[in-house]
Amino acid sequence: MTTAVETKLEVRWGECDPAGIVYHPAYIDWFSVARMHFLSAYGVQYMESFQDGQIQVVVTDVTCKYVKALRAEEQIVVVARLVEISRARMKFAYEVLDDSGATCAKGYTRHAFVGHGTMRPVNLQRAAPELWEKLTVLPLSREE
Repeated sequence: MTTAVETKLEVRWGECDPAGIVYHPAYIDWFSVARMHFLSAYGVQYMESFQDGQIQVVVTDVTCKYVKALRAEEQIVVVARLVEISRARMKFAYEVLDDSGATCAKGYTRHAFVGHGTMRPVNLQRAAPELWEKLTVLPLSREE
């Protein structure tokens, strides 16, 4: 089982500043898309499993190191890997590559499991054992 899931995207004009260079928050949005694709690739539907149920996932930490500028209409790949999972949180690492395979950005997001509507941390194994079982079999990457 591969530990990385690739999401192919095209840089849209709306993700760029007036000079046509990707505006920094777009990378965080791409991380979110890649994370949802990662989970979906292993049978975990994000909205059904988290947002529509008793558990929500909230971002507690995000970083992005910008390495190379991207422009509108460029083809990119966002590589997502799950690097940590516990009963209370998970962490994903990302790499944004251009069409030549060069790294344009790297980063991670850390998330906490909280009760729907309460925003209080939960032990996922106790609160949603079926979901916990699905997450424990996800491939874990040691790369970050």
